[in-house]
Amino acid sequence: MDGGIPLVDLLVEAALCPSKGQARKDINGGGINLNNVRQTDLGQTINAEHLLFDRFLLLRKGKKNYLLANFE
Repeated sequence: MDGGIPLVDLLVEAALCPSKGQARKDINGGGINLNNVRQTDLGQTINAEHLLFDRFLLLRKGKKNYLLANFE
């Protein structure tokens, strides 16, 4: 996670969203949370400062779809 990754790309790579277009719709609709903080910025770039315990990201789509991403 050197330069960071756009949130839209991360959602697609993590398989929480099937496409970048759907990821954008979910972000605009307020359905995406990163580390339990709602994300509304389509241009959000995820980098090392967002990691929990210098290692994890907690992604959530809606109420029930959680994903813990491990960056070692």
